[in-house]
Amino acid sequence: MAELACAHCRGINEDRLWAGDLYRVVLVHETGFEGWARVIWNEHVAEITDLPAPQQSMALQAVLALERALRAELAPDKINIASLATGMPHLHVHVIPRFRDDPTFPEPVWLPAQRSSARQLPDGFADRMKSRLAEELGPSHPL
Repeated sequence: MAELACAHCRGINEDRLWAGDLYRVVLVHETGFEGWARVIWNEHVAEITDLPAPQQSMALQAVLALERALRAELAPDKINIASLATGMPHLHVHVIPRFRDDPTFPEPVWLPAQRSSARQLPDGFADRMKSRLAEELGPSHPL
């Protein structure tokens, strides 16, 4: 029943950068934090330790591939990685490029904004990210 209410299980209107049988990588459109992305496990599990060891490794490899791609494309000042999901526990990991001019830098992204940011993603960003992720994770396919 929880799966029906879970936005991550439904996966509707996601801006997918990569999709596979076990997980997908999506771009999050959070104003002021351009490039924010998530690795979302396709099966409804709460924690990475709920997965068998080989799948735990795959999830971590996806997070690392996403971080490498974001660093290559955006050259952020820092990358934040977080797995929170307390309201609807469905395994997903936030990978957030941080810049000195983002709304909350150097504080966490969930705090009130200290400034506005006019930063925008460069033209062709999503296509280049798709290519980079496919190079590391293999071909993407629709779920």
